[in-house]
Amino acid sequence: MRGPDQAIITWVGIPPRQFDPRATAEALFGAELRIRRVAANLSLRQLAPLVLASHDLLAKIENANRRAQPDLVDRLDQVLGAGGDLRRLAEPFLKMAHHRPPGLLLEPENAKASLQDLIVDVRTADHTMAAKQVDDLIAYADAAEGIVRQVPGREQTPLLHAVAEARQLAGWMLFDQGNVTLAKRSFSSARRSAERVGAFDLVAFIGGPNASFMSTWCGDPERGAEQAYGSLSWARRSGNRRLAAFVTTMAARAHARMGEADLCARMLTEAETELSRHRPDEADPAWLEVFDEAALAGHRGSCLLDLGQPRQAVESLREQDSSSPAAFVRNRTIWQLEQAEAQLRMGEHEQAAALVNQALDCVAANSITPRVVRMFRSINLKLCIHTDHAVAATADRLAAFIEACV
Repeated sequence: MRGPDQAIITWVGIPPRQFDPRATAEALFGAELRIRRVAANLSLRQLAPLVLASHDLLAKIENANRRAQPDLVDRLDQVLGAGGDLRRLAEPFLKMAHHRPPGLLLEPENAKASLQDLIVDVRTADHTMAAKQVDDLIAYADAAEGIVRQVPGREQTPLLHAVAEARQLAGWMLFDQGNVTLAKRSFSSARRSAERVGAFDLVAFIGGPNASFMSTWCGDPERGAEQAYGSLSWARRSGNRRLAAFVTTMAARAHARMGEADLCARMLTEAETELSRHRPDEADPAWLEVFDEAALAGHRGSCLLDLGQPRQAVESLREQDSSSPAAFVRNRTIWQLEQAEAQLRMGEHEQAAALVNQALDCVAANSITPRVVRMFRSINLKLCIHTDHAVAATADRLAAFIEACV
């Protein structure tokens, strides 16, 4: 649908750093609830008795400080005439458990190979947002962990390492799907397994580009910075400079979200230095392939955007887009949308619309993940207020795409 006018999308005094519709499923639900409430010319006090809730609770839900329960979601959807859209937006945080394949059994002699084959397949598909096997990953990891004592001693360490990788990947997918609670649990389990076998590099990866990034993205950059710095010591112990650069970049992302420009710049410089010292002939684990010079440029652009420097952000994001591997569809899509956000801030509406079209050309509604859908929704809230023909046409196309996603 075409969106509301500019007055409707004003966040009523909530600073962008504290309220970002992209951050979580709860944040997007709150943003959409506010838009529909204001469009219906209802104050919080007026809406409250219509949905049998207090205006204070509704305010907390709009600000993503509380989750709406299923019955309240249904009443809000009905009263505001959302046609099921609010129900669909609430699904990620209402569905707090996943069904796993029952009775999965692995044989000790092939458990590691079976789990690693699954990890490779899922990780490859995950970059394109086509991976759907999070339940399989969890089930295989559980089954493999359950038979560790049945395999020969020398084979227990590589099996537990594979378990840690599976739980890390499952946690990342759960985060991408909007289930932060289960993602945290999966990352914690992954870290325990990695620490148990002394996998310093994997511990650093789980705590930095996974847990730290998730905390920062979801609105807790202080926690994100704490996790990044804790993981940096593990990265340095591993001796992998590429990994150290990746983790340092996560610290920069947290500082940028907190508005700490000097600390952010310092971390980005350190990351560039570490990455420049990484030898190309060094063998890296598959999960580290996602971080290179192009990715660093993308993260730098995100930092600059958070720091309110859209012109400089565009330069870094263009650098990322020109050299990013084609296989990393999700990362490229996210950074294209952030570049569009930067250009909207500068008043370059047609350029922003062109970038949104490029992003839409590269993704399919049947594979896009909820976190990226939230980014598309966020940019649509800003595009739909413009009446320029080119921008309006893109907003219509984007609205149709979002509708297809739900």
